[in-house]
Order: sequence, then structure tokens, then C-alpha cells
Amino acid sequence: MERYLSLKDHVYKYISGKINDGTLSAGDKISEPQVSEELHVSRTPVREALMQLASDGYLESLPRKGFRVQSLDTGRAQQLYEVIGTLDGRAACMCMDLLTEAELTKMQFLADSMENAIKAGLSNKYYELQVEFHNVYLDLCPNTVITDMLGKLKNNFIRKYYLFDDPEDELETLRETNQQHREIIRLFREKDADQLEHYIRDVHWDSSKAKFDSLPRA
Repeated sequence: MERYLSLKDHVYKYISGKINDGTLSAGDKISEPQVSEELHVSRTPVREALMQLASDGYLESLPRKGFRVQSLDTGRAQQLYEVIGTLDGRAACMCMDLLTEAELTKMQFLADSMENAIKAGLSNKYYELQVEFHNVYLDLCPNTVITDMLGKLKNNFIRKYYLFDDPEDELETLRETNQQHREIIRLFREKDADQLEHYIRDVHWDSSKAKFDSLPRA
């Protein structure tokens, strides 16, 4: 059963969805009255949602001017990759002995599903499955400070997909990334903690790919 959404959550989902699908771009201002009118809700939940979106990294709060969509330049995206890779690699090591065969089988299933999504040209589905893949082990991590920090840092990536000029470049990158998912599974199975931490940090979160996650202001 789908969780009941409060009015604030409804507004949050509506605005973040428009950012994610490109309807709203970096630098675009958010009109509280317009959102209120479009969703037929009062200004209060709209304001609450905008404040939460700013706290989560989606929006930038402008004193006395409202809110606009946050930008993310390549340099900052690279810095985020480096920090996220370090935390993700460490989290994976900490839960290595907690993964059962059932979790590893689920990760394998998700990697296979991502491969099918790539072949079918369903890139949006691929990105959903990628998040689910990593959450299999992150949900088991005993250090919730690390996983909470990871969640907040990943919120800086407003889009939930890479941005490419050529669709073929996207397919090639997704195939390469999914091969990395399979390598992560192998390292989990072999319980090679040092190599797993290194691989997630320096290969899977290679900062050279951060340019695909950047969101410059128009």
C-alpha cells in the first residue's frame, strides 16, 4: 500500500519531479503562488516544501527573493564524488559480513534487470534499479551516520540520471557502470574488504564521471 502523502510531501514530490525531468532547470525561480494554484493547496504547505527542498539541496534560498533551482558545477560534483565514494566504500566494508546469500542473489537479480533495462532503452528504469542495488547493502550498514550523510550528499545530484549529448554515449556508460555492479558483487562474495573499498571509492565513484551529473545554470 502506498504511503499517504501529506500536503507538504505532495508539493515536495511535485517540484522535485519537475527538476528531475528537466521542466525546471538550474537557476529557475519557484513561484509560490503558481505552485499553490497548480496544486490547489494553500501557501503554507508550499512554503514548507520549498524550505525542505532547500535543506535537501534541491533549491537555493534567496533572502527576500524566494527560491530557485540549485546549480551544480563540475568542480563541486567532482568533490562530491570523492566524498561519496569514500563513504560508500567504507559502508560496504562494514556490512560485508552481514550480507546473506539472499541479499547477494537480490543484487545479482538487480544487475541483470539493469542489463535488460539498458537493452530496452529504459534508462530511467536503470537509474531506479541502480539506487535499489546499492541500498541492498547500505540498508544493512550498522553506521547510520555514514548512510545518513550519503543520503544527504546524493541529494545534491538533482537529476536522477546522467546527462549526455549522444544517446550512444549513455548506453556505453551504463553498460560499463553495470559491469562495475557485477564486480562489486564478486568482491562481496570473496569477502575482499580492502579491494571492495578501493573499487567503490576509486572506480565506481571515479570523479571523472562527475561531469555527467553537473547541472550548470543556464
